[in-house]
Amino acid sequence: MEVLSVTRDVDGTAGLVQLPISNIAYMAYIKKINRVTVHTVDDEFFLMGTLVFWQNALVANGYRFISVDRTNVVNIDRIKYLDKTKHNAYFESAPSKTSKRCTMTNIKFDQIADMIQMNYISHLPV
Repeated sequence: MEVLSVTRDVDGTAGLVQLPISNIAYMAYIKKINRVTVHTVDDEFFLMGTLVFWQNALVANGYRFISVDRTNVVNIDRIKYLDKTKHNAYFESAPSKTSKRCTMTNIKFDQIADMIQMNYISHLPV
């Protein structure tokens, strides 16, 4: 199992955590804090560097991380639900309003849906 060394806090004062790469749902660059945030279904972690660097490194190791807009890279193997109305990817089979989601551009949404051959629902269930 390959892991990524991440931190639980922006400054790294809590030390490093070994996160299994397969658990990563998506990554986002947050300009305000100049960090890449790494999201699992239940948690958030931080990395130094650029989003492009991490995407390239993960893809080079055989993972399917795809850039879906200016600031988000999604692990398409973790997507469980696509919302066509809002162009969001969810990582739970039955997402709720509080579920983590990754936004996508219209074009990338259609490409991802075709790539993973997932039927999508036009709105999030209540």
